[in-house]
Amino acid sequence: MKTVAIISGNFTETGNFSGYNASGTRIHVSGRTMESAGIKKGDTVKFPLFVTVVEREFNVLDENGNPKEGETFKREQAGAIFTNKQSLIEAVNADKLLAVEAEADLKAKATAVGLTQEAINALQELA
Repeated sequence: MKTVAIISGNFTETGNFSGYNASGTRIHVSGRTMESAGIKKGDTVKFPLFVTVVEREFNVLDENGNPKEGETFKREQAGAIFTNKQSLIEAVNADKLLAVEAEADLKAKATAVGLTQEAINALQELA
């Protein structure tokens, strides 16, 4: 997962948002994702916005809106959006910090019940 700052962009007619980072890369942001940040179509968007970016694959649709068999395209899309940098940093690090905290808690509890360091190491390898 990569993270970027969206420095410009606009809402589309369908209510989604086309954002652009400093290198000009287009990042699709769904209307629902924008709304999760408290921004809806018609609002003045205050830049920068901070996003996690994922690449998603979609089916190419024909003129009737039906998927064309075997035809797909990929685009960069916001997985999550934040109105400030610190919130993005905390969200990106949350899973890693949770794993570190869980490991420390396991070691403390195993030590408290009298396990040897060798047994704790074996337990941590299982976790």
